[in-house]
Amino acid sequence: MMTHTIAQSPNTTANTPAHCHDCQNFPTCNQAQNMHADTIAVPGFVETEKYVDYFCPDCLPDDCPDETTFPLDYEETDSPCHCSVCGVPLEHSLTSDGVRYVREAVAEGLGCCREVWPSVWSDVLLPDPYFDRFDICEAHYLYARLHGEYQTIARLHQMEFTPGLSLTTSDVPETALSENGQAIYYRLLSRKGGAR
Repeated sequence: MMTHTIAQSPNTTANTPAHCHDCQNFPTCNQAQNMHADTIAVPGFVETEKYVDYFCPDCLPDDCPDETTFPLDYEETDSPCHCSVCGVPLEHSLTSDGVRYVREAVAEGLGCCREVWPSVWSDVLLPDPYFDRFDICEAHYLYARLHGEYQTIARLHQMEFTPGLSLTTSDVPETALSENGQAIYYRLLSRKGGAR
C-alpha cells in the first residue's frame, strides 16, 4: 500500500498513473501523485468558514480556526472527498446518492479517480453478477428506459416480461433492482457507457 504524497517533486510518468499523462493539467497538478490504485485513504478534516474545504492532516493549514474545523470521520457526503491540496482520498461515509455516484463513475471508468476509487470505495461496489433471467431482464429494462433504448423494451415485452412494482415506480437502480440486478445494471453501464 502506498501512503499519500504531498507533491513536492514534479509529476513524472514514473510517479503518476498512466491516465494522468495526457491531462492538460499534468505538469502542475498537485493531486496526480495520489491517484494510484494503491493509495490509501487517510483521516480528514473539513473547515467550514475560513477555507471551506477538505484537508488531510499533513495539509491542514496552521491558521484553521478550531471552532470551524471538524474531523470528517462521521460525515456522510454525496461524493467522495479528497484533500484539496494533495488529492489524497479522505475517510468518510457516503450517502445513498454518493454510493450511486461512485458506482456510476467506476462503471464508466473515466476521470482522475478511475484507479483510486475502486480500491478506496470497494466496500460500496457490488459483487460480480450471477445468472438470473429476471434480474437480467429488469436491469436491461431499467437501462433501456433511462437511455431511450425503446427497441430493447419492445423485445422484453415480446418475451412477456412484466416489470416489478419497484421497477415501475423508481429510476434509481438501488431502489428498483435487487443487488444482483444492480450489479448487472452497472455492468451494462460500463459496457455501453453513459450514466443518466
